[in-house]
Amino acid sequence: MVQRDITGIDLESRLADYAATIDRYDLLLGLIPAGFAVAVLVGRLLDLPVETTLLWGVAIAAIALLDGLFVRPPTKPRNV
Repeated sequence: MVQRDITGIDLESRLADYAATIDRYDLLLGLIPAGFAVAVLVGRLLDLPVETTLLWGVAIAAIALLDGLFVRPPTKPRNV
């Protein structure tokens, strides 16, 4: 096992490197549960029925899914 020295690692540069690896499809996958969470919060604030809030969550998730699969689908990497 190799022992590493981590005392000189800058946290901001590590976060910047991590943020640079996030692509569009990661954001679309994150939008699906976030859409449901936002719909539930808005439904609670406006005192809407559960069916209505779920319908709005499904609409947000469907838009993200359709965009990721059909509007701008993933392409094959160019360097392969």
